[in-house]
Amino acid sequence: KTETLGRQLIAGLPADGTRVTVTIPAGQIGNTEPLQIVSERWYAPDLQLTVLSKRSDPRTGEIVSQLTNVSRAEPPATLFEVPADFQVTPQARGPRFPGRAGATQ
Repeated sequence: KTETLGRQLIAGLPADGTRVTVTIPAGQIGNTEPLQIVSERWYAPDLQLTVLSKRSDPRTGEIVSQLTNVSRAEPPATLFEVPADFQVTPQARGPRFPGRAGATQ
């Protein structure tokens, strides 16, 4: 069963929610009672990624993964600048081996 949960703010971002419920009937995998596995996903279209996911399975427990500390600000330009003390040094040439392209004998 799939349900649309609408739109909510998750971690400050508008996100669309979906819940999928799968029921494993009693006796199908050795279980005496029906098992319900519920997965919930909140997707932020602006960032094109999942900001919150939850999975509840009686066999393994609950797993929650959430994006936090989201900053939509531009990163500082200094992160992309070449350091002032950066130098290009020539690389040493290694030995040439016979049988390889460009090798000398």
